[in-house]
Amino acid sequence: MNRRYDILLNIFVPLVIGTLMYFITTPMLFRNYFPDGLWAYSLTSLILIIWNRKLQLLWLSIISVLFIGFELFQMHKLIKGTGDFNDIFIYFAFAILAIILNSFIKQSYTQPNEQNN
Repeated sequence: MNRRYDILLNIFVPLVIGTLMYFITTPMLFRNYFPDGLWAYSLTSLILIIWNRKLQLLWLSIISVLFIGFELFQMHKLIKGTGDFNDIFIYFAFAILAIILNSFIKQSYTQPNEQNN
């Protein structure tokens, strides 16, 4: 997979879809949670792509703190929004999805190279 296409597919497309969901009529369940999940997927994919899809515990920990901190700040009215534990669950579910899907993409990169050697 071309790196530009990879970045477009795993980072920008989820962000665009998530943003559009705020502006089009969708059921509240999708409008409340799906854009957050797509944001988490995009951020996790970005970190994985930067590190050639190797799991970096430090960066995954930083992302986890961001997920939880963002919602806690909202709950305590330190930033605008509605803090929700369901959002934290959605963040982690989509981050795990990104890790799983990116591991398949990584395998598709390495398998053709291994076959040629």
